[in-house]
Amino acid sequence: MIAILTAAGKGERFRKSSLVQSLPKQLIKINRKPVIYYSLIALENCDEIDEIFVTCSNEYIVTIDKIASKNNISKLTMFVEGGKTRFESVRNAFNQIIAGDDELVLIHDAVRPNITSGLIDDMINNIGKNDDGIVIGTKITDTVKKVKNGNIKETIDRSELWTVQTPQIFKYSVLKQSYKKAGRKKDFTDESAMVENSGFKVKIYEGSIENIKITVPEDIELLNKLWKKK
Repeated sequence: MIAILTAAGKGERFRKSSLVQSLPKQLIKINRKPVIYYSLIALENCDEIDEIFVTCSNEYIVTIDKIASKNNISKLTMFVEGGKTRFESVRNAFNQIIAGDDELVLIHDAVRPNITSGLIDDMINNIGKNDDGIVIGTKITDTVKKVKNGNIKETIDRSELWTVQTPQIFKYSVLKQSYKKAGRKKDFTDESAMVENSGFKVKIYEGSIENIKITVPEDIELLNKLWKKK
């Protein structure tokens, strides 16, 4: 299996805060380790993963390469320059991959550091023969409202609603066909949306609300508190 680790985001809104260093989120330190370290270690320790492709800005290749070397990340195969959007960055990395049609490709955001190799194994074990891919997510427990111009229009039935996270895992051939159908003009918020748009069957695996995506500085504080409890 091949992993694509997305680390090309600049996090401009995050970096404007006086609470953090002038660095992208994936390089901010938690428990004295850069955020990207935790994803690299999880991918390295997963027996099913053979190669890791990292998308990042050219200015941070040396920094991330040093982090990988210092921590014996042997599966790091290639750095790929990120695009203008996350979708473009992942596509750039996918275009560098050589794989068989049924080989699995995992996509994960480096700013979700609270993952483990065990979680990845669980997802792989839950992919059925007829599934084209699997994503991780959590059921929505809050009441959801549809709002327009500051006014509530309706309450949405939450029984079938989930929030989706990464990792996301798909067959190589499924991604290849989906990128071809998407063309160069379309953009998607995640690869699952693109795959669904192409008519493929994607399974969801229930994860944890602790699989936090670092968006604001307060998320760093929350992760530190979660890890102190473990």
